[in-house]
Amino acid sequence: MRRRKLRKYGPVLAALLAMTSAVTMVPRTADAAAGAGAAGVTDFQSAAADPRIGGRLYSATSPFNQAIPANPQLDPKSAEYVKLMNRSKKEKGFVLALDEWTVPAYFAKPATKRSDVRIIGFDEVRRVMRGVPIPDNARPDPADDGHLTVIDPATRCEYDLYDAEKTATGWTAKWANVTSTSDTGIYPYGLSSRATGFAPLAGMIWPSELRNGRIDHALVFAYPYTRAGGPVAPATSSDGTTTLAAAMPEGARVQLDPKLNLGSLGLSAHERTIAEALQRYGMFLGDTGGALSLYGVHPQSFDTDQYAGLVPDDPYTFLNKIPVDRFRVLKTGKQVAQTRYSIVPSTCARIDVVN
Repeated sequence: MRRRKLRKYGPVLAALLAMTSAVTMVPRTADAAAGAGAAGVTDFQSAAADPRIGGRLYSATSPFNQAIPANPQLDPKSAEYVKLMNRSKKEKGFVLALDEWTVPAYFAKPATKRSDVRIIGFDEVRRVMRGVPIPDNARPDPADDGHLTVIDPATRCEYDLYDAEKTATGWTAKWANVTSTSDTGIYPYGLSSRATGFAPLAGMIWPSELRNGRIDHALVFAYPYTRAGGPVAPATSSDGTTTLAAAMPEGARVQLDPKLNLGSLGLSAHERTIAEALQRYGMFLGDTGGALSLYGVHPQSFDTDQYAGLVPDDPYTFLNKIPVDRFRVLKTGKQVAQTRYSIVPSTCARIDVVN
């Protein structure tokens, strides 16, 4: 039995739960609507698109699936940002969250029972997300955020729940929304179950990737010192509150120096796989958290412990041999003041306002 405990100190989705009731419905793009159809069943179930066996989620044009080019432009404040990141590492380490404060991912089958999820914590308006195929064995993350994501491979629909709970009368969540695994992995107008508008599985590490020794996408990290004032692209929302000059805006992309000789660091196999991904794809700042941390898909997503033999079975999975002082921050755009959030209508599910 794995027993990882990663305490979280910072707020998560505080901005989401403090929003007003003015939520505008905006149309899906034509590309996104096409991607949500059932035509791509074979593609999703192939090895190239199923993360359970080594593929990657979301479109080829997703920022998460774009390698960093050679000689990218660095942010003028890169050195300041990295100095504060290194301070965070010294304070609480650099860790991989697995057993808490991460996301369990379940995959629906054609016969999976569909449920209406009552959304009870967004604002004073009550909503229901209709027809969510939640497997009988699905359980939210045991930490307070209670994340839960379900993917329907037949339709490429991804259902994202925050603070989910199965009650005697059915499923509830403080927030729920839906996207397509054919899209970019970013909710265009915020309202994800992650603070930045990123889909919660975007940037996740899967055990199959550690087993194969290769991660072909950018990662997402949490960090205590997230800057107030809104996100930078590609993030579409932010819960950052820190006013320190070296606080990093959510959505920023960080890269491990590609010239760093990883063979000189004495990395374990899982650290080497992660470090190579950080050199090639980097990591996006995706949430406020209590420590500098990456995310792995929750072990309870699988019938057996898929991480056995891949990472130490210790209270914390530290990544401290990866030198944070060799990170660099790519040039960010301007912070965008938080605008009114919008729910994007989807063919995957309908979100209704109810009395």
